[in-house]
Amino acid sequence: MKIFTFHKKNRSVVFAALLMVSIVIMILIANIESMLQSKVNHSNAMQVATMSVAEPLIPASSPDFFIEYRLERDKIRSERSDLLRESIKNAKTDDSRNQAQDSVLKMIAEKQKEAEMESLIKSRGFADALVFIRENSVSAVIKTTSLSHEEVIQIADVITRTSGVKAENISISAKP
Repeated sequence: MKIFTFHKKNRSVVFAALLMVSIVIMILIANIESMLQSKVNHSNAMQVATMSVAEPLIPASSPDFFIEYRLERDKIRSERSDLLRESIKNAKTDDSRNQAQDSVLKMIAEKQKEAEMESLIKSRGFADALVFIRENSVSAVIKTTSLSHEEVIQIADVITRTSGVKAENISISAKP
């Protein structure tokens, strides 16, 4: 009987540790997205509501910001997904299992929407695009030296139709 009690305590400790690691990874994802977005020259970022046209940006210091960001984003999502799946497998209550499942589904939906928006933006003739979905906003970084007013409206329309986010909550910037 004592061994069984220890085993139950051990499972709850493992579950709590997995939950804490999952929270840390979510914080890291937010920090990495913020850090990567800070590499973009925000003095040239355009809020769709103001519709200002960006000046040409200084070339990026990294060989390809877009590829590097995607690789890092996929790595972080994969790690987070593994932790959430482990949490689902070891969940003690239906509520904690449901929360972890909801987190996995939300992450998958965001990934699909980001990929869809990036593809639709690239289909408009841009070399590349990155889209960042947040709770109530979307940011896009477009691989180009500058964006015209019409291009900003076009990109904002794609994002609004795909994500349902209002134009005033969309930020679009150019990065060569």
